[in-house]
Amino acid sequence: MKKYLLFTLSAVFCLGLFSGCAGAPKVGSEKVIERGPGKVKKSPDWTITTYVEQKGYLYFTGMKLGVQRLDVGLRQAQGEAKKIVSEGINQKVTTEFVDSVQGSNINKDDLGDFTRDAVGVMGNLPSLQGLQVEEQYWEKVERVTGTNEVELVYNCYALMRLSVADYKKARDLALSDLSKRAKDAKDVQAENIAETLMKRLTTSQ
Repeated sequence: MKKYLLFTLSAVFCLGLFSGCAGAPKVGSEKVIERGPGKVKKSPDWTITTYVEQKGYLYFTGMKLGVQRLDVGLRQAQGEAKKIVSEGINQKVTTEFVDSVQGSNINKDDLGDFTRDAVGVMGNLPSLQGLQVEEQYWEKVERVTGTNEVELVYNCYALMRLSVADYKKARDLALSDLSKRAKDAKDVQAENIAETLMKRLTTSQ
């Protein structure tokens, strides 16, 4: 009887121990305890992708996760968004240029330097230099760092938006500028690339 009772008590103790362990949050797990700005109930859809084109606009999202101060996190998220703008425009320009020279006498392998020059010119135009943050979002998070230990950090996001019309205007200005430079430098290849792209991209708009 004593052996049976001892076994039962041991079993109950073990079950309680395992149950407690199973319910303990894992190190590194996070729980959102506050959102902002304002009364936000869930994270906006734009926080889950860094670059997307939708309904006549290009959207760029920068994020900075796990920072100690909200103001610093929001500033860093804005800086990250600007990097995404540059990367997204480079991606779009490259795709358009490669597609546009198909069937011409221009080899797509010759587009590398020209594309970089075009993106560089676009980045200095007022329409891109003046891009502002469209929306911001932040989360105050409890992060488990150890047994019965948590730290409070912020996940911060910033959204920038550029209309496709403004993008095309900047692209066409860059092509015109590069065409003029090539003509002045008597760079026949670069001039041919610029003129071909201007003609084909303008026709396709």
